[in-house]
Amino acid sequence: MSESIYRIKRSFRVPLTAIVVLLFLLFLISLLFKGGQWEIIILFVLFIVSLALDVETLERKIVIDEQGLKIKRFFRCKTLVWAEITHLGIVALNKKVYFLLTTTKGFYIFSNLLDNHALLVRSLLERLGEDKVEAEVKNYLDHPSERFSLIVMSWFVVLLIVAVIILKVSGV
Repeated sequence: MSESIYRIKRSFRVPLTAIVVLLFLLFLISLLFKGGQWEIIILFVLFIVSLALDVETLERKIVIDEQGLKIKRFFRCKTLVWAEITHLGIVALNKKVYFLLTTTKGFYIFSNLLDNHALLVRSLLERLGEDKVEAEVKNYLDHPSERFSLIVMSWFVVLLIVAVIILKVSGV
């Protein structure tokens, strides 16, 4: 019995983890160099929020096997058998693509930020059948799009935090 695992793209997880580490470093630098009270509070809040987002991103995955699929998140796991899935839809906003999986238990959304998301959608299409999948999903699979803007923005934030750390340490 084979199972396929789909995670958030590594090209997004790496800069996000770098942001968490750099924010923690900036927080420590602010503590050591006697930063302002609001500066320390804001950096701490930013660090905690980015840490939570990073942990959630690292833990998020979709596992497909013969019985159905599991949507795993931090401290949560939802198991769906194929018979429970009633519809697969799509919403495309330029390069941002969201897939809507409707089931008898509710609905679930995943995006094209998943690694090999086109393969995931093809696998769902094969298992669900033509009648449960929107025609737009099939059209999307002919020309799948990759989402790079979020990855580029994440690396920009990494560079921005590095610049702030350099300015803070140099005393400018």
